[in-house]
Amino acid sequence: MAAAVAYRRQLAAILLAGLAFRSLAALILPPGYDESYYLFYGQHPALSYFDHPLATGLWSWLGNQLGGSIVALRVPALLSYTLATALLAEACRPIFGMRAALLTAGMASLSPLLLVCGGLLLLPDAPLVLVAALLAWWLARHPLSRPMGVAGALGLGVILGALTLCKYQSFLVLLSLLAIRLAQSLRSRRWRPGETLLVLLAWLLVSAPLWLWNASHGWVSFSFHAARTGRELMFQPAGPPLLLISQLLLLFPAIALAVVRGLADGGDHGVGPDAAARAEFRQTLRWIVLPQLAFFLLLAGRMQVLQSWLVLAWWLALPLAAARLAPLWRAGDRGLRRTAWITAAVVPALCLLVVGHVRWGLASALIPPGLDTSDQLVDSAELRRALRRDPVIWKALTEAEVIASNRYELPGFLALALRGHSRAHYTTYDGNPRGFRFWNGGLDPNARRGVMYGFVGGDEPIAEMRSPDHFQDLQPLGRVQLQRGGRQAVALEFYSFSPADEQPEGTTAGSKR
Repeated sequence: MAAAVAYRRQLAAILLAGLAFRSLAALILPPGYDESYYLFYGQHPALSYFDHPLATGLWSWLGNQLGGSIVALRVPALLSYTLATALLAEACRPIFGMRAALLTAGMASLSPLLLVCGGLLLLPDAPLVLVAALLAWWLARHPLSRPMGVAGALGLGVILGALTLCKYQSFLVLLSLLAIRLAQSLRSRRWRPGETLLVLLAWLLVSAPLWLWNASHGWVSFSFHAARTGRELMFQPAGPPLLLISQLLLLFPAIALAVVRGLADGGDHGVGPDAAARAEFRQTLRWIVLPQLAFFLLLAGRMQVLQSWLVLAWWLALPLAAARLAPLWRAGDRGLRRTAWITAAVVPALCLLVVGHVRWGLASALIPPGLDTSDQLVDSAELRRALRRDPVIWKALTEAEVIASNRYELPGFLALALRGHSRAHYTTYDGNPRGFRFWNGGLDPNARRGVMYGFVGGDEPIAEMRSPDHFQDLQPLGRVQLQRGGRQAVALEFYSFSPADEQPEGTTAGSKR
């Protein structure tokens, strides 16, 4: 009893410390490109979205209900990651013990890659890690080799359906679980088709929003992602090792080493029912994680693989790492304890340094020009102050019926800056319109006042769009120079236009002119 009370107190301390640290970072960090785009998910509720399933939109909708500021948009991720960490620790506890559960929570709270993507920013990884933790919790209590029963099969189907609504990487998890189930059935010659059917039906029912939305929109999500991964490019041998090195650094080297050792540990060598349960849980997690790692490492040889795409794999590998470290911790290994304390001190300091640089450009003098892309992020508060200093641009924006940009990720920055001061419809005139063309129903066909904006000196200057094929009535409103840490950052240019006059018949507000 005393051990259980101590465990709960220590777990609560880890969770609260992690939440406090992420909350501080959320207050400092300016909006990211993805966050500025996902802002509109919550303003246009739908069964699914152009490039992601439903869950991201739900997190965005919750943030919009909390006020719609960048901090409010991050609150659902801050809270869900705390819950996800607790669930992952509880998944680990009955299998590997309380010490391993605490180590799992500690690594989840300290790994920069995991805490930023899953617990700080408005990204699809926030709901993903929550449902993945619930899946691990279910697997720890319902080994796939044993009968699930009706409730267990329905529960697994619901969890897998929810996972499908988070991110498309979840299909790799579904295939892994199906392969594990098939292999176990072949070994035991017990097929249990009724349970499999219940899992399938529950999964289809819960994931139905994804299929319904795509069926009514020409399966655009799947064609978009298939086009990204199906490009005919030569395999680049340097891609996989570079991705792996960057991933291990972003996990943080000490945590990455523990994860690699956990994945390399082939199984439990003890005896008895507990040993069998440990071995099965370990192998199930390994065969969920390893195919994801292999797939994305190979994919990195053909295309750019975003750092967040492997979050799910590393997240589910944490219990394996903790199980590998727990015996050493109980034995009082000084090297391990010293490494843990160093990690707990260094990671927050490094993360706050990076966050401070992104916000204020603390290390700008040390980074060669062109390498630091964070200087293109637009802080909403700074943008609002800069706009207010120019009465012509401010008046045009607050009176505009349509506000647009020539890049799909830019309208969100302006929407955050004008929050409470504009009721304009936001759209984009870009070769990559993303979801804006699906939200065109909100664009008033009689709108007469529009504002277009973009970066000064961008790849496609707005002034060059003044042509018979684009906009004929673009009128310059002026430029706004933003500051970062007392130094000049990006500059934005603004133009007025007449949306209704410049929308040729048969085009949408989000299409390329």
